Amino acid sequence: MKKEDVCSKCNGTGWVTRVKDDADFAQRCDCQQMDQFLIRCRHANIPQRFLTAKLENFYPDKDFPSQAKVKKIVKKFIDDYPPDIKGLLLQGSVGVGKTRLLCTIAAELIKKSNKIDIYYIDWNDFTRELRASFGQYEITNQFIAKLSAVDLLLFDELGASNTTPWVLDNIYYIFNKRYNDQKITLAATNYLDIAAGETDAFNPQQESLSQRIGERIRSRLYEMMETVIIKGKDMRKEYQ
Repeated sequence: MKKEDVCSKCNGTGWVTRVKDDADFAQRCDCQQMDQFLIRCRHANIPQRFLTAKLENFYPDKDFPSQAKVKKIVKKFIDDYPPDIKGLLLQGSVGVGKTRLLCTIAAELIKKSNKIDIYYIDWNDFTRELRASFGQYEITNQFIAKLSAVDLLLFDELGASNTTPWVLDNIYYIFNKRYNDQKITLAATNYLDIAAGETDAFNPQQESLSQRIGERIRSRLYEMMETVIIKGKDMRKEYQ
């Protein structure tokens, strides 16, 4: 370990001395809490880019009121967790902060409690995992069972690519199982609930969410999640 990597507070011991009522006592150093936080984030599969995501660092564009609205909704979700309400489905075009908000919820809840089992996955990683385990039924079943059972599942990029009926059947199974077991699920997608051929200034896709994931899955999501539409410019382009 390099000298600069050693915590200056505890000198690498993991403990610091505090004084209370004129008596010394040992307390775990903040660096240990951060290590535990990072371990839990890795177990939750949170992307490295968003490990430090905080809601206070989500700055709504004043030209798009839906961004301030979603920030309030997310804050309430975090404050009230576990909620009596449904999960959340964030819909909007690319670059409006959907993934960041999903990961912010995960990070904030990991800080809030060490008892919440959280897992993040996106559509493309999910389909790759299934294809890689095709024919290996035990591995496939373990993967599906894990996503079905976690306390809080974050499913990003719904409908991001075309896939097979077998993959869609497994996605439906997960959502339906979680619905029946009253598990909270959050999701995000670039696709809106618009009819084929319609256009939207902030969603140029020519397909609706139902067309991408199927009517059966979309119908189940209505029961499981509050739909929140986020409009705005692509923030990735703005910061180039």
